[in-house]
Amino acid sequence: MSEVLNHSWVEVSGSALIHNLKQYRRVLKPGASLLAVVKSNAYGHGLTLASQAAAKSGLVNWLGTASLNEALTLRLAGLKLPILILSYYHPLQVDELIRGIKAKISFVVYDTGAIKQLAMAARKARQRAKVHLKIDTGMARLGIDYRTANQYLRLIKGDKNLWLEGVASHFATAESKFTGFLQTQLENFNNFLVASNSLLGPKIYKHIACSAAINTQIGAQYNLVRLGIGYYGLWPSLDNEAMVKKTQPDFKLQPALTWKTNIIELQKLATGVTVGYGRTYLTKRPLIMAVLPIGYWDGYDRKLSNRAQVLVQGKLCPVIGRVCMNITMVDVSRIKNVKVGDEVVLLGRQGRGEVAAERLAKKSDTINYEVVTRINPLLNRVLVK
Repeated sequence: MSEVLNHSWVEVSGSALIHNLKQYRRVLKPGASLLAVVKSNAYGHGLTLASQAAAKSGLVNWLGTASLNEALTLRLAGLKLPILILSYYHPLQVDELIRGIKAKISFVVYDTGAIKQLAMAARKARQRAKVHLKIDTGMARLGIDYRTANQYLRLIKGDKNLWLEGVASHFATAESKFTGFLQTQLENFNNFLVASNSLLGPKIYKHIACSAAINTQIGAQYNLVRLGIGYYGLWPSLDNEAMVKKTQPDFKLQPALTWKTNIIELQKLATGVTVGYGRTYLTKRPLIMAVLPIGYWDGYDRKLSNRAQVLVQGKLCPVIGRVCMNITMVDVSRIKNVKVGDEVVLLGRQGRGEVAAERLAKKSDTINYEVVTRINPLLNRVLVK
């Protein structure tokens, strides 16, 4: 493969994905189903690639997307697993809704408008629309207040064009070591389930647990859990990692993503030379500068300017100067026999070295979710061992 022609690419380890699924599978209650969240280009790992890996593993029962477009993309790619749209679809785009219903895609609903539009689309499709009612237990984002949800359940149950398949909610603080508010939300969800028992059959899916709660809140597993960031081998937070390892020291995750590029130019710089836009870096000694064909267009954050490091021959090399739209400069003076075309790891492992998503997140004042998710979706994703 001529990687220089592909200026930047992402490798996703299939074995790491499978390892992570097995880790979570072994802590699930008997009979609990597992939904792999593949929204937002599978957190940067590739929507179709990550979904196919999940389906092939035999360890996943559901896929979760953010949009109808993502769900339809997966159906066109041949994915047969049940798919749940976790957040948004346009209720007025009736033709698209009909496509989704016919493709046996399930829809989260959280207002009467969407419920009525889905019912109308289902009638035209001559097929019942499968819905999961989203319950707000304290997140204050999407959802029906748990105290008034029964009227929406009756609306759904009373329409022959709709099939109530599940009820769901979402934790606001699952990744935190402070669990007080999580317990409040869990209590609210349980209160809703008790109050709605007569409207909920035994086969209804009940789900609230995300990656952070699967290990730490066994009571929140119910009969379906949603595995997001953990599927990709990343921890929801340092607190969550510490909590899990305290009680389950053998529970380990393997980051699946490696982001690579190549050196396209080398320059010898003398002492006293300023580098890049704004002249933010001044050489204090002679050095060898490598130019990389990536920048913030690719998703390499501008905040990493003069702060981050990359791997060349397994050794850490500092970014110097400002990260540009399409170019980043690094100091490779410590690398022996460095040459144009050498492989560079922006994120992931190379030899004994590692640039973790958490490290880049800290240096760019964000979270590991954003680091991987913001890698430009146009970059090629390749499944590797």
